[in-house]
Amino acid sequence: MFKEKLNKKLAASMEEYGFTEPTPIQAQCLTKITGGFDVIGIGPDNAGKSSLIVMGTIQKLQRAVEKTPRALILVSSKEKAIAMEEQFNALTKYTDLRVHLLYEGGNIDQQSIDIYDDGSDIVIGTAKRTLEVYFLRNLNLNKIKLFVIDDAEMIIKNFLQGQIDRLALSLPKCQHLVFTNELSPKIEKLIEKFIIAPHIVEVEE
Repeated sequence: MFKEKLNKKLAASMEEYGFTEPTPIQAQCLTKITGGFDVIGIGPDNAGKSSLIVMGTIQKLQRAVEKTPRALILVSSKEKAIAMEEQFNALTKYTDLRVHLLYEGGNIDQQSIDIYDDGSDIVIGTAKRTLEVYFLRNLNLNKIKLFVIDDAEMIIKNFLQGQIDRLALSLPKCQHLVFTNELSPKIEKLIEKFIIAPHIVEVEE
């Protein structure tokens, strides 16, 4: 039943990738994501939150359009960005969706050129580097339809609230997804500025 809700290209790549059954958070959140709702997903490590972001983003965007990014996904580290890109590469096998990364340690000029020259549908980035590229006017956020924060508890731990605020308030009206291990008062304070009435989904170990 779960795969019947997915577009055929995504379902085919998931089957090849070895995806069998959804985790509880995936089963509960995917229809809300594809339905256009703002979602806060709460669950432990290995609950399938990052894979859900990949599936939900592909299901929403489906194909390449123009050159301007339509999904911005903020992650906590370079390693997390690379790992998520690997999942996107596997699950976009039968689509023409374009994915690019922004993270510290990479050449900022080259990262900007890749997005601009190739065109991009999905940008995965750390908050600091994404904001740097935005300030350089090398990242067009005007067409963003999906704004995602993964590992929100780590973003709070690393004192990146200011960067998140600046990026979130620079976006047009769009759908918001936030995933975290726990919904702390600091995370609530962070997201209340740009999410009004989210659907909250919480799963346990």
